[in-house]
Amino acid sequence: MCRVVGYLGRPIALTSILYETDSSLVRQAYSPRMMATFLNLAGFGMAAWDPASVAPDEPFTYKVTALPVFDRNLRSIADKIAPSCLLAHVRGVTYSGDEVISQQNLHPFRYHDATVTLAHNGHLREFGRMKYDLMEHVRPDLARRVEGTTDSEWIYVLLLSQLEDPLGRPDVAELAEATVKTLSIVREVRARNGINTSSPANLFISTGRCLVATRFSYDYGWYPEDDQLLETDLPYVSLWYTLGNDYLEHDGEWVMAGDGPPSSLMIASEPLTTDTSTWLEAPEYSILTASLEDGALMTEIADLEL
Repeated sequence: MCRVVGYLGRPIALTSILYETDSSLVRQAYSPRMMATFLNLAGFGMAAWDPASVAPDEPFTYKVTALPVFDRNLRSIADKIAPSCLLAHVRGVTYSGDEVISQQNLHPFRYHDATVTLAHNGHLREFGRMKYDLMEHVRPDLARRVEGTTDSEWIYVLLLSQLEDPLGRPDVAELAEATVKTLSIVREVRARNGINTSSPANLFISTGRCLVATRFSYDYGWYPEDDQLLETDLPYVSLWYTLGNDYLEHDGEWVMAGDGPPSSLMIASEPLTTDTSTWLEAPEYSILTASLEDGALMTEIADLEL
């Protein structure tokens, strides 16, 4: 099962997220602590918004099908970037000859003239049966842009289609509303096609100024008897977060530290440290939103009632 990290807040050394902690995202590619029977060897991708860079509203984007642990280019980039917002993803796929490992299938998804970026941890079962029924809910100009073979890219164009301006920069409220609409449409299309197999849909969505994440599953607990992913999916797909001001090493442990109101949020498929005492687990069937307003971090967790 893929692993994802989202961050919004004060500029942070990218190496501390990707490499330095004892359960960093790069380590989770080959040695995840949760769902440890499923490795994430199908590539790495990120979108990182660095306020000190030229055109700070445009993220650094990097995708590679190789393992990130052996990627010297990624390490070099991570040493130079301090993003205020980040979506980073290591991709996991089932061991099957039908899977396609390519640049087009790597997360996060972001079309060059769009501002919304999306990464997905999960998979929609029997997606081939429902894909073309989604077309009526996707703008034709966006549907023509789909290049890859993943359900995740279709979720991305479906989400963009729910925005007033698919290529604009929505605020956090509009982005959250579009996310709920997207999940609702997928639910309706699944029901229309008689699909009721458990399908996790943890989404991470950002514009560089705000962050939306969901912990959600369709029809959780319903599996065919011969399901190959039963062991992987049986635990409800996890989502964790930590709040504070600065993510740093303190007394040998990495923590989100600082006094006063929090100004930084990190959210991840699993904590970046083996010590989870400073992390909170997001509730099942929930949506988390965060935005920076005049330097203050505004966060909210609400139930997903679909």
